[in-house]
Amino acid sequence: MKRLFSVLLALLLVLSLSATVFASAQETFVLDEADLLTSSEESSLETKLRSISKEYGAQIIVATMPSLQGWDIDSFIEYAYDTTGFGFGTYHDGVMLLIAMEEREYRILSNGLAGDAIGGSEIDAISDAIVSDLSAGYYADAFDAYADRCAYYLNGAVNGYPFNFGGSLLGSIAIGLLAGVITALVLKGQLKSVKRQDQASNYVRNGSMHLTTNSDLFLYRNIHRTRRQTSSSSGGSRSGGGSRHVGGGKF
Repeated sequence: MKRLFSVLLALLLVLSLSATVFASAQETFVLDEADLLTSSEESSLETKLRSISKEYGAQIIVATMPSLQGWDIDSFIEYAYDTTGFGFGTYHDGVMLLIAMEEREYRILSNGLAGDAIGGSEIDAISDAIVSDLSAGYYADAFDAYADRCAYYLNGAVNGYPFNFGGSLLGSIAIGLLAGVITALVLKGQLKSVKRQDQASNYVRNGSMHLTTNSDLFLYRNIHRTRRQTSSSSGGSRSGGGSRHVGGGKF
């Protein structure tokens, strides 16, 4: 399989691939042509990608190459993915991360049902998670983060994303408080012409009232109660399609 990918890197025609090669392609998850990983790192990554791929029915691939040899990286990743026969099932479901070392570029391609789960914004998020490690030369860490992100988005598409109760509750409270403050300020602004008067006579039109009897009458009283403390106790389906997305940048 690595020999096949080397042929692609050398720009040779591979249009006569046999059924055996296609079957082999779907059992390949790491193609480290640039030798960025140690043997143990490559073996660990292969195991992880294989497990994720089998669980979600989408082939997750990491491929590295020394040079693009004149190819445009976007064209190359699509050509390599399609011609080599990557991807599971009818729609060739899969995600591929390609690293070109000489050009210091990377691309992520998602295809088929995996393309439905991992679109442009998800690819951007994966890029944000790996680009600093790629720049620093921590390739194993970058590939591990890529695998984790792919698993997260595929799982979200299949089973639904978990609801962040704490974050959502705090956000709702903050929005409610902000709306309350704004409403109070607006109402306060509408009452600027109203001023407190110390004497009741200021509210009476001259000559309209004749006081014959004077007495004190209490209409309201203030009652303060303290609450007594008591104890209490309380106890994805996936949708089909042929989506494809490609994104990435330099590192």
